[in-house]
Amino acid sequence: MRPSRCGRQLGADILTTYQERFAEACKTTRFAPYTLKQGPDSGYVVWDVQHVRDGQKVTIDGPFFTEDEARVSANLLRGTFRGARAYQGIHDRIWNYDPCHEQVTVDQARMSRSLLAIRLGVSVPNNSAEGAKE
Repeated sequence: MRPSRCGRQLGADILTTYQERFAEACKTTRFAPYTLKQGPDSGYVVWDVQHVRDGQKVTIDGPFFTEDEARVSANLLRGTFRGARAYQGIHDRIWNYDPCHEQVTVDQARMSRSLLAIRLGVSVPNNSAEGAKE
């Protein structure tokens, strides 16, 4: 009986750590900039979770704003997808720039964040300045 109690306690500690990492990651609301030859803000980093199936990497979750979000998601998905890992992708704003595509990616990252919050059993912290008192 003692090992199961320790296992539950350990599981609770790990989940709390995931929740803390998620809360910290939610402070970021934009993709991290990535410097290319064209300038300092010519690209941005997008994170997702991939799994190798039949020799091919398949995206199973994401996109995410931060590495921590992607790693938490990958750790939670490892029960189902044994080799789930967080990967970064670099999107170029200069070559074939499409503001609609970038907005869709941002919206998908917000949705991925909301779904990750549901899996963790927490709410997404609201970091907007709308409710701030002046």
